[in-house]
Amino acid sequence: MSEVRVNRRRFLVAAGSGAAVALLPRLLAAETPPRRRPNFIFILADDLGWGDLGCYGNRQLRTPALDRLAAQGTPFSQFYVAGSVSAPAAPLS
Repeated sequence: MSEVRVNRRRFLVAAGSGAAVALLPRLLAAETPPRRRPNFIFILADDLGWGDLGCYGNRQLRTPALDRLAAQGTPFSQFYVAGSVSAPAAPLS
């Protein structure tokens, strides 16, 4: 069997590389901040127009809770419905 000579430089390079590989996952995990999961509230109301809420400019109807939600979040101003025609359901016979 051949003899492998290890000098001081080879030993330090091998030990440093081994320590870096062993500590790399811990160092990468420490640098990334914890991710916050987003919160979504989707409010669906029947026969509610875009101008019926105070956060969209209505001065006659009072909607303080919805206005507060809109002020703290992101209100959307462009939302389209593919089937916007409304009709009463046919009576069952």
